[in-house]
Amino acid sequence: MARLREFEIGEALDGVMGVFWRQGYDGASMQDIEAATGLNKQSLYRIFPDKRAMYLAALERFEAIEFEKAEDVLTAPGTAQARFEALFGGVIAQAAQGDRRGCFLCNAAADQGQEDEEATAIVSASMGRLEKMFRKALTISAPYNRDRKACEERAAALLSTYLGLRILTKADAPLRVIKAAASAAIKAI
Repeated sequence: MARLREFEIGEALDGVMGVFWRQGYDGASMQDIEAATGLNKQSLYRIFPDKRAMYLAALERFEAIEFEKAEDVLTAPGTAQARFEALFGGVIAQAAQGDRRGCFLCNAAADQGQEDEEATAIVSASMGRLEKMFRKALTISAPYNRDRKACEERAAALLSTYLGLRILTKADAPLRVIKAAASAAIKAI
């Protein structure tokens, strides 16, 4: 078989990520992964040593893609409140369009959190990076630009809300509940 090019590896990893995101680690079979990627086991194992390596790579891919989108929203012009309204609005829009997968990192925390230390470390580090992005986004507006403690507390609360919105989405909560939770968090900024 010819060597896979970098973009083909990225496409394969997107397929792997989709399977794990929908089905979790234990629910994903190699047949599911083969079908999603269009690659056979032999080709997949040339890229990844085993299923676990695929899962960990998929978590890192998710973070790279989703956090780039989040950073674009959180660094856009406007107030801190406007930035978070846009970020939470994206979650609401996905849910309204029927995308109820939730957050792959949240799913992984529940799915593998107590079973796989490396997956837990990836999820924990990702949450830390997201919280840091939230703090930075808040510093555009008062009082967060001059009160570090207020900024840290609000960032933690917004992180909790953001992850909660993603979990509510996965749990197929009514859209009105997701919207209400987002609205309350945004008003508190």
